[in-house]
Amino acid sequence: MSGGVEFDEDRASYGGLKRPNFAGQAGGYGDSSAGPDGSGMVGWLKRHGLAGSSSAAQGILIAVVIINIIITYIVVKYFLL
Repeated sequence: MSGGVEFDEDRASYGGLKRPNFAGQAGGYGDSSAGPDGSGMVGWLKRHGLAGSSSAAQGILIAVVIINIIITYIVVKYFLL
């Protein structure tokens, strides 16, 4: 029943490929320390003039999340209950 299937060995397990090390890098969503003008949605809000500072942009994003939770609750209540 064997069809002679062969697999190449994973070169990463033998040190042939180096995996990137993300430990210690600035990251995450909206981390203003990741770049000169911020990154992610915080940077986008600041670049488009919708927020003057990182804290204002984070406040806007928190408000958006809260509004989405409320809308989700209303939709679930209307259709499932």
